[in-house]
Amino acid sequence: MTPELQGLADRSLERWQRIRLGVRLAYNPGKPCVIACYIGVGRKMAQNGFVPEVEAEQRMFRLLLQAATDLALPWAWRHHCLSHAVHPLARLTTLLAGDDFAVTRLHALWELAQQQLPTTPGAATDEG
Repeated sequence: MTPELQGLADRSLERWQRIRLGVRLAYNPGKPCVIACYIGVGRKMAQNGFVPEVEAEQRMFRLLLQAATDLALPWAWRHHCLSHAVHPLARLTTLLAGDDFAVTRLHALWELAQQQLPTTPGAATDEG
């Protein structure tokens, strides 16, 4: 990798990590478009060969499930994170098609997170 390309990779990774932190901590819960940006940057990183695609999708999926199940975050943000988690889940299902155990595990994790998130904010015990 040329020094210029390595610099681009490093800057891109830093940007992705900053967005990741904002998503995980719900820095701007009124702007769920940040979640889509996080997914888009992660996919661009994989397309450019800066991170392996499976690793990028797994990172995004884990982060979104962590945020979705974090009781300290606003219900609406958690709901958006869970809703967006289907994107990396779908891609991982395709990428890991030969590994039935891994795919089943990912779907089970998503279903568990879905069960942990109340369907309405009024049903949540962490906020109203």
